[in-house]
Amino acid sequence: MEYLILGSIVLLIQFLVTHYLNKRKSKKKIEQIRSAWSKPKTDSFHFDSIGKYAEASNENHFHRLTDQTIEDIDFYRLFTFIDRTTSKIGQQFLFKKVIEPTNNIEHRSEGLIKLFTKEKDLREEIQLELLKLNGNDAYYITSLLRDRLLEKPKWLKFLVIDIIIVVCLLILSFKFQVLLIVLIIPITLNMILHYWNKSNTFQFTRSIPQLHLLIAVSKELLKRGDAFYDKSVVASMANLRSFQRKASLIRFDNRGGIQAELSQLGLYLIELIKAFLLIEVFMLFKVLKELKTKQASIVDLFNYVGNIDASISIASLRAGTLKTCQPVLMPAKKEVIVKNIYHPLIENCVKNSLSISNRSVLITGSNMSGKSTFLRTLAINSILAQTIYTCFADEYISPILKQFSAIRIDDNLFQGKSYYFQEVNIMASFIEEVDFLHQNLFVLDEVFKGTNTVERIAAAKAILSYLNRNSNIVVVSTHDIELADMLKDEYDLYHFTETIENNELHFDHHIKLGQLRTRNAIKILELSNYPADIISEARNISTTLRTAKIISEQ
Repeated sequence: MEYLILGSIVLLIQFLVTHYLNKRKSKKKIEQIRSAWSKPKTDSFHFDSIGKYAEASNENHFHRLTDQTIEDIDFYRLFTFIDRTTSKIGQQFLFKKVIEPTNNIEHRSEGLIKLFTKEKDLREEIQLELLKLNGNDAYYITSLLRDRLLEKPKWLKFLVIDIIIVVCLLILSFKFQVLLIVLIIPITLNMILHYWNKSNTFQFTRSIPQLHLLIAVSKELLKRGDAFYDKSVVASMANLRSFQRKASLIRFDNRGGIQAELSQLGLYLIELIKAFLLIEVFMLFKVLKELKTKQASIVDLFNYVGNIDASISIASLRAGTLKTCQPVLMPAKKEVIVKNIYHPLIENCVKNSLSISNRSVLITGSNMSGKSTFLRTLAINSILAQTIYTCFADEYISPILKQFSAIRIDDNLFQGKSYYFQEVNIMASFIEEVDFLHQNLFVLDEVFKGTNTVERIAAAKAILSYLNRNSNIVVVSTHDIELADMLKDEYDLYHFTETIENNELHFDHHIKLGQLRTRNAIKILELSNYPADIISEARNISTTLRTAKIISEQ
């Protein structure tokens, strides 16, 4: 009786200590969640892993950003700023969401975002659940969506004969003990096959346990109320139950190798039985075959958890210090209205407003005046409007667009392509998009600056007129005033400019209506203390060329 009481006391103490430690751990996690709210992450970003879901997904999408646009807008820097997700699942989901602008006018997750903004306690409870999927291993769930998981060996079917021989020899050995010696041969073979198969199971030591965890987290989230109930998720969980039962017969935590297994004496007997009967060998390929047929259910759960986490992330972004607005997305119309729009990655960025109606926009401007930044600002906010339905502006009104850009073009030395040839290829891809039913936003910085002036202006004019067809919207910057004159009937003209005070250039970075008439290239040379002879000769040549141009026009 005394031992029973003592044992009960020990168990009670153990329970209380465990409860205290778990409560303390949860409290610490809550503090971390609260301190991270509305702020950018300080974590490292492993984009090779983050982008795996976007690569693996076979879902149809309206648009996917090109490599050129990804480079132009500093997409990866942008993503590190807007990503406030709690789990790796949510992070992969958000990455796919942002890289694939949608054509849905209404944001289907807006209700969740508002709920998380209002219900702090509920949000934090859900974030605690999502933290279970925040380990790097969670990235590997997407590997289960591959077309080929593991090729089944052709000789596997012959192992049935091996198992029959082992079972028969075991039964007969009770009467004919000499058969135990014969049994050594097939058992040795089975042991070799069993541990050979460990290299196969090792491929799934990260993914399948995390899939079990994804199912468990989905189950918990479904309990959080009507806002989180999803009939298709319930069906997907039910569809994966048979897979879970079969997968439970296989050890996927074998990271320590054979020696680690042998040191765990409590599990060795079970491992021995599995080896004798090749249970894991047969079951692994059976599990993977079933898993292949249930990838749609995995995607359902992934999107369910990912969408909840991404909704929390968007709520956190909107709660930050930067001014944001929800865009108004309208049916096809050649019109864009932005008020006080700005670039989220530039500290104290100057805000600008622009109204586009029935015509495209051509921007002239001085060097360093802000043309390229404005182009990136428009592209970024157009993409965010159709992905996270959050813009960095006071107001953003636009139709659904496919965004294409050519702002930062480099020579492709590895493919032996010149700068001009790169421009030609990019423009060709834009031209292919012109006659499709969807509307496009083409954002261009200095068309064909890789070739001579006369042909550059001629080709640029022809291409910009072509891109402006239908309801497509083009926003282009140029230094060529001649090009602005040629396109004034098709494009509204805007400019950025500067002032000179105390022999210094000052830029206000505000976009202004009309065409720029002043130039500052030679003035910048002068302010940079170039020799007076160079400045004088440059100005004389510039004056001569302008005079010749005026005479020729007359």
